[in-house]
Amino acid sequence: MGAAGHRQKDSPQRDFYASLQRECTTGRTVSTVHLLPYAWDWKRLVAEVAVAWRREMRRLILRLVRTTLTSGSIAVAEFRTHRIKALVRSDDGHEAYLAIIAEGVPDPEIYALLLDCVPGISPDDWQPEPSFVAGIEPTPGEIIWSTLLPPHTAETILALDADQ
Repeated sequence: MGAAGHRQKDSPQRDFYASLQRECTTGRTVSTVHLLPYAWDWKRLVAEVAVAWRREMRRLILRLVRTTLTSGSIAVAEFRTHRIKALVRSDDGHEAYLAIIAEGVPDPEIYALLLDCVPGISPDDWQPEPSFVAGIEPTPGEIIWSTLLPPHTAETILALDADQ
């Protein structure tokens, strides 16, 4: 944290550092405690970081789904300790299934947030794998959830700007 301003020695009233000194001096005591972050500031920071993380995860999930929709193969995002994948599987004339696959994501709340990043899919529409419907078998360490991917949802995802 820091503060800065313009030094204007010729005008003590407009000099940032002189005003900072006045603000922090009461009698013979100098205290800058009131300039430090309070509990509210820390809570605000945590909330802002959470919102920024959610936006980035939404962009990532949408990019992965777009990639698998256009390529037909699995799309992967790798991180230091985990991996997130998306796969759209469809057979000719049958429904398309979207699978979101995670390795190394132990927190179910985080996984729920990842699934919530797909627009137009309700939380009740996701099912854990393996299931007989999508026929996807997890490898060790993977958690897989899949859902039917309605054509209008796929079109919406493909139409979204890559930065969303």
